[in-house]
Amino acid sequence: MFSIKRIFFSLSLLFSLYDASGQTTNPILLKEVIVKGKYPPIVIKEDTLEYRADEYHLMRNSSAEDLLRRLPGIEIDMDGNITFMGKRIRKVRINGKDVFINDIKSLTRLFPADMIEKIQLIDDYGIMARVIGRKTGEPEQVINIQTVMNKILQGKGIAGAGNNGRYNAAVMANYFNDQQQLLINGTSNNINTLTGNNTNTNGNINYQHTISKALSVNSGISSGHTTNELLSHSFINNITSEGLLHVDNSSNNNSNNNNHSFTGEANYIPNPTTFINVMINTTLNNTASGSQFTAIQSGLQRKDQLTVNNISSHEPTWSGNLSASHRFNKSGRIVSFNFSVIKINNDNKQNSYDSLRYYNNDTAIGDSLLHQSLYKKNHNLITKPEISFVQPLNTVSSLELKYGVTSTIIKNEQEIQWGEKYIDSLSSKYKYTRLQHQVSFNYQRKKGKFDYTLGALFQPSILQTGITRTQRIAPLVPIVNMQYKLPKSAITFIYSGESIFPSYQQLQSVPDLSNNQFPIIGNPDLQSSLTHSILLSYRAVKTSTLLLLFAASYTKDKIVTNSLLVKDSFNTVKQETHFLNTNGDYFFRFLYSWSRRFNNGKYNLLFNGNNTYNNSILYMNNVRRTTHNLASTLSAKASITRDWLEITGVVNYTYNRNVYILSENNITNLGTWVFGLNGKVNFAKTLILAADVSKQMNTGYAIGTNPLLLNASIEKLLFKNKLTVRLQGSNLLNEAALLSQSISGNAITQKQDNLAERYFILTIQYDLRKTFKK
Repeated sequence: MFSIKRIFFSLSLLFSLYDASGQTTNPILLKEVIVKGKYPPIVIKEDTLEYRADEYHLMRNSSAEDLLRRLPGIEIDMDGNITFMGKRIRKVRINGKDVFINDIKSLTRLFPADMIEKIQLIDDYGIMARVIGRKTGEPEQVINIQTVMNKILQGKGIAGAGNNGRYNAAVMANYFNDQQQLLINGTSNNINTLTGNNTNTNGNINYQHTISKALSVNSGISSGHTTNELLSHSFINNITSEGLLHVDNSSNNNSNNNNHSFTGEANYIPNPTTFINVMINTTLNNTASGSQFTAIQSGLQRKDQLTVNNISSHEPTWSGNLSASHRFNKSGRIVSFNFSVIKINNDNKQNSYDSLRYYNNDTAIGDSLLHQSLYKKNHNLITKPEISFVQPLNTVSSLELKYGVTSTIIKNEQEIQWGEKYIDSLSSKYKYTRLQHQVSFNYQRKKGKFDYTLGALFQPSILQTGITRTQRIAPLVPIVNMQYKLPKSAITFIYSGESIFPSYQQLQSVPDLSNNQFPIIGNPDLQSSLTHSILLSYRAVKTSTLLLLFAASYTKDKIVTNSLLVKDSFNTVKQETHFLNTNGDYFFRFLYSWSRRFNNGKYNLLFNGNNTYNNSILYMNNVRRTTHNLASTLSAKASITRDWLEITGVVNYTYNRNVYILSENNITNLGTWVFGLNGKVNFAKTLILAADVSKQMNTGYAIGTNPLLLNASIEKLLFKNKLTVRLQGSNLLNEAALLSQSISGNAITQKQDNLAERYFILTIQYDLRKTFKK
């Protein structure tokens, strides 16, 4: 139990001592007294889970990513992507200020762990919820890094080179004080991905300045360049009413991406009752990719396909947001306004060469060659004004009336050429408009341990596709957000309803022949769907930490696929994908994380679980079918931490079961065991040896591989720990591939991606820091 908190106070009290006669003696001045206790490692605060960094013993040169890996509920995959209780984290703050960065792992991998006082996991309901204090819908997970000092000047430089052209370069410079935050970081390397050959170059500058009590500004500029080369092999089972269609794919993919972005924000608070926020963002994303793949079809039919694709896209995006609120002092009423606009343009060009060979009883009967040029333009404009009025009823309760309208205009063009010939029947121009009104009324009460918000949301919408009649819908959904708080635990229940509108591809009746063996044909008569979702979470921090999350959803009028087998001129079949609305789609998810610290965190035990069940509907040749998917991942982790030693062992098991209910059930059972062990040993405080090993054992896959991955490093700290020399070896056993599975409609895909080859790299790191204690 952590019942004692750290308390700092001083007694400079002048008091008198009385004798028995009531006379005072000479006054005595007591010296300053400092009482030190111990913070609990994890604290629950409203919508925030707070972890104290100094309770997680880390070695020198550890990064924020190393700290995050230790925290209950947080998982980081091999590529550095961060999730909390199954939800991807894409936003980070430092000292409560947003950091505008495209990829937060480029920050967490460089930011020093010993600069961190605490990590906060925040349930963020948006800027207006923070201003007026009302929470509706599901929150976004945000990481806030609170630094140890309030004035820091820190710099870091990394340079490394290895065999097979491997290299690593990085620079980070940070300056923090009470009024300003400047972050500069840049990375360029080809060592930070597990599969393929990837080169990533990214740079980011973020500057925040509190100019006065009333005005603060924040801005960020990012630029990145990424190249990727990946060899992969996949085995696809297409479940059809006529039997199984097996597709054995081998592909060689390469891509080249350039992205640039700028975000600017200003907050103006002239007095405690008025708040104004302005934010703008612009991004530019250019991608060029090429691929060559072979597809050998068997089972239902025999057909060979060789395809060469060259694709380029140009996608600029502009967005802006204005938020304002005012609270009237006497009545306490709050009026708030929000206006947002987003413009997205995407121009896409695809050149493909398809070579097909057809068979009859395994005898080749014909060949076909097609050169296709496909041009697509997609322009979106989304605007949303919104106004809210909050009327207090008393000191603990209030009513809110909110109205908003979302206007969406989508323009699409598609042109197809076969060789030099323009194909008018496969080309189209399409305009899609949607107007959705949102009227909500809710009641909020916040008193003591129990907070809740109850209300209703009315969402009348008009959908005009330009092809069929105008569609009108008017769903009414409840608003529920409840939280029960105790000193060391909290229970939260959220219900939300969301209308999901069909996409352009799902509506357009002109075929999409991006893959001409699997054409996609839209349905202009599609209706929007309505998803009902609930979320129940429990967090408890006592002698152990327990995090539970249960989520479920049901979708009315879900847009699902209808796979049709259509014969071609060689009497073989293509699979066309169509769309329609239906009911019966639902989803359950249960996650848990239990951890216990022993002997002041020197020994740690953690159990995680992630279990999902999907009941999905699809159609095959216009016949309704049901699929069931059960995926369960169980994990156990134990660790020992000392000032000179870190050892962590992990056992992970994943079970995946897919059932397609046809005339004869098609069942797939997959299992994966992963055993992992990693450790660090610090000799004489300046020499660190590290190694990690993991063994994967797969069952049920059509492709067989069970990789054993081994990595190791040795580093030496010099010049009062300012200089680090590190020798690192990756994939020392030179294993070949990793397996994964995905499901889409009637297709189950098992994929094998080539791992990065074995390499060694020598790195030099130099750290500079000047700090001023709080």
